[in-house]
Amino acid sequence: MTGFIEILREFVQGEIRGIYTVTFVRVEEINESTRRAVVSLKSDSDILVDNVPVASPFARSGAGMIVPVERGDEGLVLHAQEPLDKQIQERGEQPPDSERRFQLEDAVLLPMVWLDEDDVPDHEAGEFQLALPGDGSVFRMLPDGRVRIEHASGNAIAMAADGSVTIGAEDGASAVLNETAAIEYEDTQPDGSTSTKTATITDPGSEDLNAS
Repeated sequence: MTGFIEILREFVQGEIRGIYTVTFVRVEEINESTRRAVVSLKSDSDILVDNVPVASPFARSGAGMIVPVERGDEGLVLHAQEPLDKQIQERGEQPPDSERRFQLEDAVLLPMVWLDEDDVPDHEAGEFQLALPGDGSVFRMLPDGRVRIEHASGNAIAMAADGSVTIGAEDGASAVLNETAAIEYEDTQPDGSTSTKTATITDPGSEDLNAS
């Protein structure tokens, strides 16, 4: 009886080892036009899975969020209960075309894990941020209404919580007019005489105004 139990246990363990749920992987190749990747298992780089769809928080036909994925990036792969061959081709109900379950090749890549050795971008609590690697720009939205687009040069377009907008470096940003204003300037005549004149800017930012 003991021998039968051991055989049964080994059989069950063997079946469980063939069931894939979530696997840590490394990106080997990325096809930007199709948003499909070739990944290798982090536990065994000789095992490759190709044509893996890259998941996105928002994806529709002709619309969605594109996140940068490069060779060497690491993330998680979710293994679907049913085969993805037909289900990934088009929208709408697609009955499974196979009885296989939780197999290695039925995978979707989630490239969104920071490792312990990675530097997490500086951010505030509740902030939504898109920070591109290297010298890429940073887009930040905060719960109090502030919005910033920051460039590696130090320049930024910033909207404060009250809706006012500035453009430029932090220590010398220029305000963008958002209400009627009057500007005084010196007008020089052909004879060399000058006079102070006033220009009124109404409805700043409208299509009727070209301002710099």
